[in-house]
Formats: sequence, C-alpha cells, structure tokens
Amino acid sequence: MTTATRFAPPKDAPAILRARSEARARLHAAIPAGYSPWLHLAGTTSVAIVALALGLAKMHAPTWVELLTVPVVLLFANAFEWRAHKNLLHHRQKPLHHLYDRHTPEHHMVFGYDDMAIRDPRELKLVLMPAIGVAGIVAMAAPIAFALGHFWSPNRGWLFLVTSAIYVVAYELSHMSYHLAEDSFIGRLSLVRVLREHHRRHHHPKLMQKWNFNVTIPLFDWVHRSVVSKEVLEETLEHDRREKTPRDE
Repeated sequence: MTTATRFAPPKDAPAILRARSEARARLHAAIPAGYSPWLHLAGTTSVAIVALALGLAKMHAPTWVELLTVPVVLLFANAFEWRAHKNLLHHRQKPLHHLYDRHTPEHHMVFGYDDMAIRDPRELKLVLMPAIGVAGIVAMAAPIAFALGHFWSPNRGWLFLVTSAIYVVAYELSHMSYHLAEDSFIGRLSLVRVLREHHRRHHHPKLMQKWNFNVTIPLFDWVHRSVVSKEVLEETLEHDRREKTPRDE
C-alpha cells in the first residue's frame, strides 16, 4: 500500500479533508527512512536533563530570593511563547519564515480541529521541533544566564538557564500530549484533556490566527484576552455546518 493510498479519505469526503489527507501523505512520505521518533523524543528531553544536571552540579545553596528567579523566568517564558506563536508561527517573517512554513501550512494542515491525533509514531516529526532546535533556543538563553551569573549571582544564572531549558522541553512535551490519541494513557489524563481542548480550538482554521496561542498554560492568552469564548466557538462551528453541501452531509 502506498503512502497516498494509506491516508486516502473516502471519495465523497469534504474538500478540506481531502486536502488534509493529501498533505499528510506528502509530508509523511518526506520523513527520512532512518527517522526514529524515540530518538527524537530522547534528544528533546535530554536538553532539559543535561541542563538540570549541570545546574544542580553548579548551584550552591540558593537563597529563597535567588529561587524567585524560577517563577519570574516561567512568567517571561509564557509571555514569549504567546508572542512568538502569534507573530512568528502564524505570520511569515524573514529570516525566520521557515518556522511559519513548518507550522501553519504543514502542522496546521495535517492536524485539524476534528483530527488532532497522530496516526503513527513517525508523525512526531510533524509535531516536535528538531532536538537541535530545542537546544538552540536554550543556547539563545545562555548569554542572559551568563550576564545574570556574572553581574548578580552564579545561582541566578544557573536558575535562569535550567528553568528556560525545562520550559522549552515542557512546551514540546505538552504539545506532543495534545496530539496523542485521546484514549491513550496520556491522552486520558485530566489536565491533558483540558489543555488539549484549548489547543484543539486553536487548530480550527477560522480561529487559529486570533485565539488560543499559549500551548503550555494559557496564562498570557488570559492576559491578552485571546482565549476563544464558548460563544465564538459555537458560532464558528455552526457556520461550518451551514457551509456544508448536501453531498458533505
């Protein structure tokens, strides 16, 4: 069975489902034969593990004031996540246009509001960032961590770096959990169900440019009032139903 045949929808499927299936088949076929989703996942999580191990080895009796670095970094990271998702992943801007290309025309095309789950472990490549990308984001935080460690205290520098690394990996693992099967062990967890619904609404093509940009915790969606309301969602879904042709029904 060819990849195109494997993902082919029924002949009478709506146009959007046919387009999604074609995109999934094309992107699935482009995944390198040697790709391992388990190595990909291990590479991603190892970034946080290595950073945590280094931090624990280098920090010495941090004070409670120094430990306040952790919630401050988490708050900043959540704000950065919201802004980067809204501005970079949903608007094509050079020189980071490849982020948009991988996210909106590919990830959002394959995974829709009513079709969020990966169908094969190899599709983690369509969900997770490359592990080198995760490490790169943490490396971008290193100069700030160095400055904090040099001009303030070493513990603050290491706390900044470790918290940044853990947050980036938490973002990736959270995102992955929303795209696992709903009846899987992880998919059935109460917190995952709640946050998956928040992210699922973002995957509706009529909502993704304006609503639900946080992937981890929707704190800055709340701050920016970008949590899609139940009324807006119902109106959007009702509009979808009215747009259906008799053939689609």
